[in-house]
Formats: sequence, C-alpha cells, structure tokens
Amino acid sequence: MSFKDVANSRLLWISVAAALVVVVILTLYYLRVCWKKALEMGVDKEKLKAVVKSSVLFSIVPSVAVVAGLITLVVVIGLPYGWFRLSVIGSVSYELMSANMALTALNLDVEKADAYAFSLMAWSMCMGMTIPLIFNLVYNKKIHVGTMKLGKGDKKWSIVAQNTFMLALVCALVVPLIFAGAIDLLTFFTSAAIAVGLTLLARRFKLKWLHDFVLVISLVGAMASSVLWEKIF
Repeated sequence: MSFKDVANSRLLWISVAAALVVVVILTLYYLRVCWKKALEMGVDKEKLKAVVKSSVLFSIVPSVAVVAGLITLVVVIGLPYGWFRLSVIGSVSYELMSANMALTALNLDVEKADAYAFSLMAWSMCMGMTIPLIFNLVYNKKIHVGTMKLGKGDKKWSIVAQNTFMLALVCALVVPLIFAGAIDLLTFFTSAAIAVGLTLLARRFKLKWLHDFVLVISLVGAMASSVLWEKIF
C-alpha cells in the first residue's frame, strides 16, 4: 500500500471520528458534572452561562490558528491523522518535528514516503506525546510541590527555575531549525518578526483584540514567506 492509501483510508477516517466522538462525550459529561456541582455550591446560574459564553468565544479565536496549522500538517501526514493529532493533544511544531525525524530515519521525504513510513511517523507522534502524560501522572504533583516550596524560600529561584524551563523548551524547538537549511531558518525568522511586530503594534495602539490573532497571522505569514524563500533559493 502507498502512503496516500493509508493516510486517507476509510478505516483511519472511522477510527479518528470514533476517537473524537469519545472526546466530545467526555467533555460534555464533565461539563454537566461541573455545572451541577457549581449550582450545589451556590454559584448563580447567570454567572455560569456567562462563563460558558466567554469560554466558547475565547476558544474560537485560537482554533483559527489550529486550522492554519492543520493545513500545514495535512501536507505531511494527511487530513484524518492530522485532524486527530491537533484535536486531541499535540502542536504543529511538535508534530512536524516528529514526522520529519521519522522520515529522516528512513532516508525518505514526503514524496517518496510509503505505508511503512506513515506508520512510523504516526507512532513517533503518538509515543512522543504519550510518555509526558504518563510522566505527569507520576511526577507532576511532586514537581509542582517542589516548585512551590522553592518559591516560598526565595522567589528569585522560582523565577529562575521557570525561565530556565521555558528557555530549554524554546531551544529544543528552535535549534533543529538552525540546521534544517536556509529556507526553514528564514521562514522561522519571518514568523518571529511578524509575531514581534504585531505584539509591539498591539501594545503601542492598545489593540487588545490583536493579541488573539498574533499566532494565526504569524503562521499564515510564515507559510506564505516559505513559498517566497523557496523560489529565491
């Protein structure tokens, strides 16, 4: 079987749809449980409705960025699995990095990938996200309590620990781009420049609504610039 036969197979579509239905059912179940619990605790019903409305509106704008990321991911892994990854747990940068690592291990690219390559790409995405979930179940509470104790003793160390973690995360995502080639690096810098420019613009003219669109505009701008850099180089 070819890569496209597996990536767009009926079985994969059915499996993805079934998994997403389960996620929706669980979400509605916990919404119902939390709603009842809030009413029992004396929270006003109108306040609950306002919270739900604001949460829905707040979720719509970030979802635009997810859709833009899905367009990028579809080219690499196909629509059903890309849809599944970004709907349940995952991020565009991580998914693309995992897929690229799998293809590199096989000495293939997207155009030459076969069914075996698809399975390896899918497993690399899945396993990479599953391990942190298991780790969090076991160690997340201990890490959180340790961080809280560190912050109580000396708040400076708490800030240093958090900044170190974020810096390590950024390095893990950015460093591979440095060695990926000129086009990838220029696309990254273009995206960063757009994000910084929009953030400064929003602060300068106090455009709070613009903050919600920084990610999606940066993604679209980066994708458009990648076409330009591809033609130039």
